[in-house]
Amino acid sequence: MAKRQLTGAALTAKMIKKKLTSLYPRVKFSVTSDTFSMGDSVSIKWTDGPLYETVNDITKQYQHGSFNSMEDIYEYESIDPSLGCKGAKYVQCSREISSELWAILAAKADEHFGVLDPNGYGYYGKLKDIEKMFFPYPEAEQKSRATIGQGSSAISGLEYEIIEDKDTRDNSDIFVVKIKTRVDDFKSLRQKMDSLGGYYSRFKRGFIFKDDPTAILAGHPENVVDVVKEDDCA
Repeated sequence: MAKRQLTGAALTAKMIKKKLTSLYPRVKFSVTSDTFSMGDSVSIKWTDGPLYETVNDITKQYQHGSFNSMEDIYEYESIDPSLGCKGAKYVQCSREISSELWAILAAKADEHFGVLDPNGYGYYGKLKDIEKMFFPYPEAEQKSRATIGQGSSAISGLEYEIIEDKDTRDNSDIFVVKIKTRVDDFKSLRQKMDSLGGYYSRFKRGFIFKDDPTAILAGHPENVVDVVKEDDCA
């Protein structure tokens, strides 16, 4: 029996879900397709996780055109063949926020703006602003490297991971060293990491380095150039 071929929209949905899952493995995305007389569509839904704008920027490349309201026509465009599908006429995103996250955002909004009226104008907009300001979801395609320190006295015997991230203040590249094992003398660890050019961020829950600390943590400082110390938290 021949294997049933996926429709263009179904294949597009499959490729979109594969892409999003690779970028955000902890988020459950529902990606469905539909075919109708004048075209097809793909719908993406998820709860919490990355912002609507972030996912929309990723998935809009799978839509092979847009509606021109001035001329009342749909204008087709070719999509990147490397996406592995034909795309769909419409690709739509829908993000929901859980009651748990709403409660966290509401509490932070009251702290930041003063007590807000849930029925007041712009209330939900302020909560979304709070999420962007204080609870940004980790950038897509973060790269982490888990290892056990051996060469450097700062992390000798400790399991840690290095994550490539962004500074939320200016969007510059940073490296976050997160300790995975229990530390009995955190003060000493903090002092040692500070001497290597890192600083602790309670927000990131790790030690921040402006340059890749792989070599210096492995005990090879000769391979590290221009280590910069920052006193502020990211």
